[in-house]
Amino acid sequence: MTCFIKRYCHSQELNSNFHECNTQRKMDIHIQSCKTDLSQKSVINIGTKLYNKVPGCIKEMDNYKALKKKLKSFPLHHAFYSVEEFVSL
Repeated sequence: MTCFIKRYCHSQELNSNFHECNTQRKMDIHIQSCKTDLSQKSVINIGTKLYNKVPGCIKEMDNYKALKKKLKSFPLHHAFYSVEEFVSL
């Protein structure tokens, strides 16, 4: 999902568009508020949440193949037992 967000969702707005002050997460993609359960579980919404949790050094990569390789190796070097544990970081 994070590869999909990186490759196809360039039109998503960043948090810096919504906050005037210099926040820690200003370069993260802004998560849209969702009213229905279906939209909360959509690829765009969950993919955006996962993409925002990826370290900045991986997000800044421009080469898609290198990004994909780093995303595959990232969980191997960190002990995440579930997606919920990764998102709760």
